[in-house]
Formats: sequence, structure tokens, C-alpha cells
Amino acid sequence: MKKLLINRAFATPLLGGQFWLKPFVFAFICHDLKVVAIRFRFNPGFSPKNVRGLMMGLLFCSLTVFSQTYSFTYQSIVRDYIVHLPTGYNVSNKYPLVINMHGYTSSASQQELYTQMDVVADTGKFIVVYPDGVSNAWNGGFGVNPTVDDVGFLSMMIDTVKKKFSVDSLKIFSCGLSAGGFMSFRLACELPNKIAAIAPVSGLMSDSTRIFCQSICPVPLMYMHGTADGVVNYNGALGYVSVDSTIKIWIGKNGCPQTPVVTNLPDINTSDLCTVTKYVYSPGLNSSEVIFYKITNGGHTWPGAVPVTSLGNTNEDFKASGEIWNFFRKHSLNCGVNGVNALPAADFGLEIYPNPSNGLFVIASDSPSRRASAEQGAKQSQVEVYTIFGECIYQSTRTSAHSQIDIHEAPAGIYFLQVRSGKSSSVLKLVKQ
Repeated sequence: MKKLLINRAFATPLLGGQFWLKPFVFAFICHDLKVVAIRFRFNPGFSPKNVRGLMMGLLFCSLTVFSQTYSFTYQSIVRDYIVHLPTGYNVSNKYPLVINMHGYTSSASQQELYTQMDVVADTGKFIVVYPDGVSNAWNGGFGVNPTVDDVGFLSMMIDTVKKKFSVDSLKIFSCGLSAGGFMSFRLACELPNKIAAIAPVSGLMSDSTRIFCQSICPVPLMYMHGTADGVVNYNGALGYVSVDSTIKIWIGKNGCPQTPVVTNLPDINTSDLCTVTKYVYSPGLNSSEVIFYKITNGGHTWPGAVPVTSLGNTNEDFKASGEIWNFFRKHSLNCGVNGVNALPAADFGLEIYPNPSNGLFVIASDSPSRRASAEQGAKQSQVEVYTIFGECIYQSTRTSAHSQIDIHEAPAGIYFLQVRSGKSSSVLKLVKQ
């Protein structure tokens, strides 16, 4: 007989110190995955609307649990993470890996319960990892935990999980809520050799991530955000860019068309007080894409999850966890694997000088053999310069091994140069003084 003790308080502190009023504090004792005892304490703040939270807790015992907490020391700090293996896990098979990160003030266990991604993992047959941030926060580039190397921790966590379990290295993905979404954007920029695609929810690009993002590979993006989000402003704020700017940046990075295919999702649940419009920018480089779910009147919440009234409306017309997996499973790591091979400029055989400059740059092949090859294939080499907001400000076709790029009329700042030739591309940061 298998005994499982689950002791959880349904008081999900999600973001910014805001809490869902808990109707009950309770513990379940499950015997052979059946509820045999419940202990609870009534909370006067209980609302009948939150009965659903209690019922979810009761139903939780009917699910087979394959989660375990692991830890290792990084930067002299013990870092924890929860691993959920899908039902029927077999070491002889290779499984996709999804990193699901919590929001500010929340935790790995709360993210696991709130998003209910374990249920999707059991049917989709992938591994989910829920890491814990230091002091319930992530260094997403906007001043919180600035000395904590979360990129390094998450990179080591990926390597550790790969050693412990049977992971498909070409199918490692990242998603998260709010601060976890900010962190997913940072991983896409700094670990493009490991992260195949990302799906942030209500978490934008911090100014720091945007400015220093030098990802050399297209990283497919699915993004969800409510227009009435009272925690992470839809239109941006001090320290992070707006939703529109974030989408433009990623369209530029992934080489996607500027005009999307727009679909209004059916308003299945009119009582949720919000609607969804889906924007698809596809295809991009190496089959990458950008998909955006605009949730009109939606709050700072995870679509399809238990409503958290203090954080605004929760859309019930679709389930974020399921849609995220449907998106992830289409993609594989494309950083130098198949299709477009995005390479550093040096490996691509290019020199850019002077850099920084006053706006006039020279792009040249760095050896006689490469110069000859460049002369022969110049007509197939496309040159584009993008702002950090994803706006293309310069386009040309290389006509010789030495070509000039003129952006002297552009404001001083950081830009991205993309050179495409056949199935290869290179991305380099330009600095205009």
C-alpha cells in the first residue's frame, strides 16, 4: 500500500506580494492515491467563488505523482528544483524538457500547482522542471537579485537534469509567469545553444535583457499577456519594454514577416470577462515563428488556471499549459543544427570595422579564399540592420567582398547587423556613437 502525504496551503502568493485569499488551510492524506482524511481550518475571508480551488486540491490526490525535489550548490547557494517525470517514464526513451519558472514572491511548488503542467506532461510525455529562485525571485535584468547568476544556475540545472534523466537535448524549452517570463526571455538571449523555444506569460523583456541580447540563433516565441495586467503593464514601464515592442524585437530576431495572421478565439466562457486574439507571425528563419495571445481585459494570470481575483481576470477560453506544449513540440534547437546555421561573425568569415563608429561600417571577408567566395556569392548575401526594438532600418545586398553600411542618420545606440547567405546567417552587435 502506497502512502502519500500532501500538505499544501491554497494561498498562492503569486506576484508583487499579492495573495489569493485562502478559503481553507488544509492537508490531504492520500492512501493509494485516494483521499482518506482531510484536515482544514476555515478562513473568514472565504468566497464561494473559490470553491473551485478546494475541489482542485481534492482532485490532486487522484493524480499519480512523479515529482521530486533535487538540489545542488551554485555560487555558494543551495539551489532547489522540482522534477516531474511523465507517467510511464522509461530511461530508454528521450524526453523533451520544459523549464517552468514561478513569479516574484512565489515558488516552484506553487508554480507546479497553479499551472497544472504536470497533467499536460503526463499526456504529452515530457519532463517538467520547476526551479526555485533565490528569495523567491529571479535576476531577470530589472534590478532584483542583481548579484545572483540565474543564467549560470539554470544552465547547470539543465546539464544536471540531462545527467540524471533521459533528455532530448534538441528539445529543451522555457516558460514562466511574470518574473519567470522575464527570465525566459533572458535565457533565450543568453542560452540559445540550449533553449529551443520560449513561452513567457505576463513577463516582458527588461531593458537590460533587450540591450545586451546578442542571441545568434532564431528562438521561436509564444507570448501571452492581458491588456488589464495591473502588475506588469501591457504598455511597458520603467525597466522593461511594452508588449508591442517585445513582439517587434522578436519578429526581427527570428526573421518573421511583419504582418500576422489574426484569429479571434471563440469566447467559450463569457463569465471570465475577457477575450483572446491570436497573432501568428510565420514562417521565420529555420521554421521559427512568433505567436502572441492578446487577452483583452485579462489580468496578471495564467490562462485556464484557478482564478486569482486579486490579480485580475483569468481567461477560460483556452488553457495556457496545453497551448504552450502544443507550441513547444513543433520546435527543436536550431542553433547550428539544421536549416539556418547562425554563426558568430568571425566563424562566418566576416570582419566589421570600425566598431564603434559614427555610423559608417565596413563589412569584409577576412581571408583571400573567403573574399573570393564572397565575390562569387555576393548576390545571395543579404544585409539588414535592426534597432533593439526589432525595427529594420537598413537593407542591402552585398555586391563585393568589401561593402559599406551607412546608418549615420540613425540615433546613437546599439544595433544588430544580420547577414544571410544561403542557409547560414550571422548576427553582430553594432555600436553607433
